[in-house]
Amino acid sequence: MIQGLYAAATGMMALEERHNVIANNIANSATVGFKRQNPISQGFKELFLGETATAAQLNSKRGPGGGLKTLATFTDLQSGPIFTTDDPLNVALSGPGFIGVETPGGERYTRNGSFIVDVDGQLATQDGYKIQSAGGGAIDVGEGKVRIDDTGAVTVDGQLVGEIRIVEFQEPRLLEQEGGSLFFASEPVAAQATAATETRLIAGSLEASNVQAPVEMAEMMLGLRAYEANQRVITAVDETAGRLINDVGSPA
Repeated sequence: MIQGLYAAATGMMALEERHNVIANNIANSATVGFKRQNPISQGFKELFLGETATAAQLNSKRGPGGGLKTLATFTDLQSGPIFTTDDPLNVALSGPGFIGVETPGGERYTRNGSFIVDVDGQLATQDGYKIQSAGGGAIDVGEGKVRIDDTGAVTVDGQLVGEIRIVEFQEPRLLEQEGGSLFFASEPVAAQATAATETRLIAGSLEASNVQAPVEMAEMMLGLRAYEANQRVITAVDETAGRLINDVGSPA
């Protein structure tokens, strides 16, 4: 009985974590360059079996056989749809690469190609983070007419002023998403970054989020149904325990 209560409670906790991830996906469905998050859960039985040599070792002395745990949240790096804006400061990435960005917390990467010219006359993200140049440092564009071609070269009034740093990773799935469209690479992952060879820019366009809102809403509804089912299990176990204490356990 207690195992049933425990399994339902852990299931509710895992479903709540999943609900939060899905809600964040929906909230960022209109964020340029956002990649949906996908929570991965596993039952306690499978977790225990993975740590023991044989199924026979899985018993009440080692832990409950039921329950659910969220193991990790992975980023779905599938490309989002590309739409035309005709803004010369907008670029979309076609391919697996990421644009290098300098932030107060260090180097980050993004698929969001919605740029601005900041107060220093340099190319930056909408949040004011400098776009990295392939040659190092920022890209000074001043007040002239900016153009970005499909190689990442940036010209102002026809004069080359820099090239956007675009990198590709051997293991892009190991990137950690921060906020809406920034990604952080740990030292081992960043060490594998190489100059992009399979990625090009599409000027005057942006890459939309790869979130499909109807799919996320359906996932959320399924999660809510499962959450309610676990609630009913807890209520049933509580009522049964109450009857055992009050009726079966009472003196004749």
